Amino acid sequence: MLRLWASLLLVCAAQASPFYSDFMQHLTRPLPLHRTLFAPIPFAPLAPLEPLHAKPSQRVASVWAAPPPAPLAAQQPRPQALANAPLLPLYSNSYGSDSISDTEFVPLEQQGRHDAAAAAVAATTQGVEQKPFTVDAITTDVNSPNPAVFFQQSFPFFGNEFFNSFGGFGFGNSQEPWWKGPNVCTEKEESDGATTETDGDEAVDSFGQERDGAGNVVRSPLFGQFHFSVNSCAEKPNKHVCTKIVNQNGKKKMVTMTRQCCYGYGRPRNADFTVPCEKIEIKDIAATAADMGAQQFIESAKSAGELGNMLSNSQGKKLTLFVPNDAAFQEYRSQHQQENNVDDSKGEGSQMSSIFKLHSVQGEVELEDVPNEKLLQSELTGQKIRINTYQLPPALGLEPYRYAANCVPIVQHDKLSEQALVHTLNGVLKPLTKNVMDLIRERADMSIMRTVLEKTNISALLEGDKPVTIFVPTDAAFDKLEPHLRRALKEGRGCASNILKNHILDLTFCSLATLPGAKTTTYNLLGEPLLLNRTKQVANQTEPSAIYINNAAKILDADIMGTNGVLHVIDTILPTDSALPMTTLLSQKNITIFKRLLEASGLDYQFDDMDNVTVFAPTDKALQHSEWARKLAEEPESLKDNKDLAEFLNYHVIKPMIKTCDLSESLLPTVAGSNVRLNLYSTHALFSDVMNRATVNCARLVHFDDESCGSVLHQLDRPLTAPKNNLLQSLEANPNYSKFLELVRKANLTHLLANESDSFTLLVPKNDVFEEFSESTETKPAQSQAELEAQVKTHIVNDVVCCAGIIPTNWPFVRSIESISGQHLRITRDRRPKIENAGVTKCDLIATNGILHEINDIIVPRSPPAQQHRPRPHIYQPPRGDFDVFF
Repeated sequence: MLRLWASLLLVCAAQASPFYSDFMQHLTRPLPLHRTLFAPIPFAPLAPLEPLHAKPSQRVASVWAAPPPAPLAAQQPRPQALANAPLLPLYSNSYGSDSISDTEFVPLEQQGRHDAAAAAVAATTQGVEQKPFTVDAITTDVNSPNPAVFFQQSFPFFGNEFFNSFGGFGFGNSQEPWWKGPNVCTEKEESDGATTETDGDEAVDSFGQERDGAGNVVRSPLFGQFHFSVNSCAEKPNKHVCTKIVNQNGKKKMVTMTRQCCYGYGRPRNADFTVPCEKIEIKDIAATAADMGAQQFIESAKSAGELGNMLSNSQGKKLTLFVPNDAAFQEYRSQHQQENNVDDSKGEGSQMSSIFKLHSVQGEVELEDVPNEKLLQSELTGQKIRINTYQLPPALGLEPYRYAANCVPIVQHDKLSEQALVHTLNGVLKPLTKNVMDLIRERADMSIMRTVLEKTNISALLEGDKPVTIFVPTDAAFDKLEPHLRRALKEGRGCASNILKNHILDLTFCSLATLPGAKTTTYNLLGEPLLLNRTKQVANQTEPSAIYINNAAKILDADIMGTNGVLHVIDTILPTDSALPMTTLLSQKNITIFKRLLEASGLDYQFDDMDNVTVFAPTDKALQHSEWARKLAEEPESLKDNKDLAEFLNYHVIKPMIKTCDLSESLLPTVAGSNVRLNLYSTHALFSDVMNRATVNCARLVHFDDESCGSVLHQLDRPLTAPKNNLLQSLEANPNYSKFLELVRKANLTHLLANESDSFTLLVPKNDVFEEFSESTETKPAQSQAELEAQVKTHIVNDVVCCAGIIPTNWPFVRSIESISGQHLRITRDRRPKIENAGVTKCDLIATNGILHEINDIIVPRSPPAQQHRPRPHIYQPPRGDFDVFF
């Protein structure tokens, strides 16, 4: 048994076995930690659909969403390799309180990749392209009677012999998959090619061979020959494709093996992976269409003679027909007759000739092989059909894929008839002659949006060839905007382009991609998510259920198709914080008093036009008792063009834009001209080096990093006032500090407090503190000059220590600050901040060169403890040798 396990591990390490990439991606890329801990065991069957006897309640499913894509500029072209890479809805099985599931559209290029060899296989395989979407969904029938089948699907590289060796543990004989059964036709394709890279005159390949510039082998590897292979398999209901890349001594050979049901044979769409290919009945095109509920279109084409012409023009090749069902075609004919006032029996044939040609495509086009955003050339000259694919996980109990042709839902697909392959539509395709921007230009209710798109030059994006989706607000939607935002958007100023990009996707997003009762997430050109929610239909409802975006805008008219994408009409503009003017952002964050002061002073538009700035805005609570708030309420007319108010407001704005992650202790100039002081503190008793509190002129940042157009907003717990005096002048201006000022002068330290090039924290006792202290020290001798200087220096700290930076501390987590006399002063907080033996009675009096705290006691410098010398008995020590001296 030990030798068996050793052989098994060696085989798994030496050669990769066939791997089912469509359904086992969770084994090829790491999962997020929280998903790994709580997700079900990642076992997945090979078949994309569950057995017919599995009920929804019996399914086990889990979905892991890929990360959001990086923001994409409007003018930046997507790589050619990803040009057709679409977005995919991922439907989570976790439901919230509203019983609505979350769905996420994630481009394939943003999802986890297979290994490089498997990617190369998928890129070069012809006719068997894998689906452009991938869902990390795990489904299985929990009532499966044979555990061996389940494990063999999840771990195909173990092989049948491995499971058969565990018969004693309840593993029965494994069942053969359908592609190994009868009525399966196999196609094999081989391609050879050397893949050596030369650099100069000589190169060494990855397997140890040395080659010259001409590719000739100069020396073979000393350690023998190498053989390496990588297998990749993809399965569809009626097709199984395996590609093997073999690299032997630097030469690559690719073998593609395609197994599918032979012509005239097929498998049920919801069949188990063991159900073999069985004989199917192939009928005439008319009988096939009748069975699919699309008889009227075929009969109308026959009567007009177009069906015969289309079949005769196929030059012996099969034809693909996109046939509207009877209800959709009958509705179209009624509208057509009303619009053109044509008699059905006389003029319909000639006028509808182009419609019949538009619904036919040369060749057999199986939708399972068509990549997303594929354009199919129809029989109508100059007209193409855009195919979009949206994949659903089996956990929803729905078809695994949803298809759309020009955003018209495809109801049934890939039905083979004697003359053509048939897909039925839930609508009628119409000729497309205008791009998305032209559609906007011709709408009278979109004049404002057209003007803004042209001013910002985003119209060029909507006129290009790459697929786009745009949610276009009507002119009435602009009237709902806040005035400052409406002005910026109409004029195309500031970040108006960001608001427009918030409405644009770089893919074709049809309304078919949304499900009733489910939330679908897609990402716009800014890389920001848009959440779409289609409401559930009620009983007897005939109209389509409404679709809402971000729970704010309603889609009024969906799926207006252009040659390069689709347009949806919405009733509300979708704002984004990265494009809001500052005044609009202030309103959203409830900074109303500061905003009203801006409007009263006439500076609101000036603030909106600022770029690359940081705004420190006091909260309403901080401003409500200020003098400016009183004037705003009592005499607002006095604030118009008020210079003092303008200076006050501009003192709250600095350049450049700084987020909290980039803050550092520094002096920064404001728009008003004066500086503000930024300080960082730690509130962690243990991790004192982790700075998690920021102040501006000792005012705390209570909310931060709200981005607007070209600026960032931080909220403060008090307004900022520009200081006029330095520390010495502040002492001279307050008569309550005269006694401390007298000591400063006697100690000859006035020059220190007047120094503008340094920053200090000054601890000042009031005069009454000195009076109490002098009464208690009347009998003590007078201080010397050195003692006086040390006394004053103990009250000066060469740093800015705001009260916001003083937190409660206890032993052993004691914090201290060092005065310029060398004394370490313990700081803590009880009812109030406390520095050594003195409590702070008034905090943070701002000066140009520091701050001033008023304290209720004199801090007395501590003398170093005197060393007591005790007589020690004489101890005899023998003389040390060289060895002792050395050590």
